[in-house]
Amino acid sequence: MIILMKCLDEEKYVPRCLKHFHDEPFVTKIIIIDGGSTDFTVQECKKFPKASVFIHKWLDWYHDNEVCQSNIALSYIPNNELAFILDFDEMMSDELKVKLGEIDKSQSIIPSDGAACFSRRTYEVIRYEDSHHAILDKTGWPLISHQIGQYPDYQMRLVRKNYQMKWINSPHHHLIGHIDEQFFDADIIHFEKDDYRDRVRIEKKWALAQARRRSLGLEADIFESSPKATIAEYYNPEAWVWEI
Repeated sequence: MIILMKCLDEEKYVPRCLKHFHDEPFVTKIIIIDGGSTDFTVQECKKFPKASVFIHKWLDWYHDNEVCQSNIALSYIPNNELAFILDFDEMMSDELKVKLGEIDKSQSIIPSDGAACFSRRTYEVIRYEDSHHAILDKTGWPLISHQIGQYPDYQMRLVRKNYQMKWINSPHHHLIGHIDEQFFDADIIHFEKDDYRDRVRIEKKWALAQARRRSLGLEADIFESSPKATIAEYYNPEAWVWEI
């Protein structure tokens, strides 16, 4: 099974994330699409024998860049191969590792043109007093404060690649071109950012994408996100200077 990942300036998260699952028997290869990191993300990834990194520049100004990166990543998966999608701010629960091992051994669980959704838990993390920064444990992961958001928050993460598959919608994706779809209660563990300011920057990028669509006269995405009051101004096209 291939683990498929995307990244941009994730240097500090790479060691703890890849180390967490790199040596699992079901992991044959890790394919990472880097958006043109300016830190040591690529170098850190290359320290892991199973990891291959391919650089495709992230275009901030383009409204569908997020989904484009996901389709570029999917294009690196051979036809009929299984690929599990993971982000660098996520880890696999023990139950998820067991389930992926079962699927890898019994390939028929995910048929041709098949895909699967997995439950995901999101946690706020414990931060230093009067600080944006999380307190990390000895493995480098943040200490958990409490669960937030929806649960089980099923995410489409496992695909058996076929040439008709394509992601649509930015930033929250929807997969087309698959026939069979299954749901598994085996948690992906998702952490809020170690530095909370990184989360704010991400939400502003989501706002940028939607503002760009409006500036071009395009319809809203399928799952258009609602602006938080603190960043609502960034959903207005006039708040941005468009550069190509």
